[in-house]
Amino acid sequence: MPGVTEAGVVAVAKCTGCGAARISPVVCQECGAIFEIPPGAFERFGLARSWAVDLAALEERYDRLSRALTEKSSARDDARARVPAAVEALDAARRTLLDPIERGRFLLTSYGGAEREKPVRKREFQSEVMELDETAARARREGDSARLASVVLEAEEKLASAIMAAGQSFTRLERAFVEELGAAADALAEARLWRQKVDELRAKLGG
Repeated sequence: MPGVTEAGVVAVAKCTGCGAARISPVVCQECGAIFEIPPGAFERFGLARSWAVDLAALEERYDRLSRALTEKSSARDDARARVPAAVEALDAARRTLLDPIERGRFLLTSYGGAEREKPVRKREFQSEVMELDETAARARREGDSARLASVVLEAEEKLASAIMAAGQSFTRLERAFVEELGAAADALAEARLWRQKVDELRAKLGG
């Protein structure tokens, strides 16, 4: 399994054609060779699965890979027919990673979670939505554009708050995962050494 190198970037195997270090498993940015397209949005860009995404770096990678496909892959007889699928794969992955809700949905399912139609706090949530709807309807009837704008702003703030809460949850999950993975590695190392010691002592006992 590829390892994370720095800033959430995953090590990708070198191009089998030109030997260049690739930034994506989809296409070699140097020679334009196209490879098997992985299913994951993060993986297509050579990024580690995480809520935190450097959007500027993502766009830079997208631009570089898109140029490789249109300028280099399209000029290769062995890659030309695969360009449209590769372009669509990168476009779809980019849309997923740029949209925090879609990124969250991808992370949720990749961690084994299941999407919910409505939050657990269903009644409280429905009450908030109904209150906003009633206020908006009254503002429209009265022609109060300022009040309607404030309702929109309030809804936008609730959206931002929910996205932030999701991000905080994923960040805590990722941190706990790394910590528990490290704890498991330590425990396995200890178990392996104890097994060696037990075998050593048993051998002495038998001798």
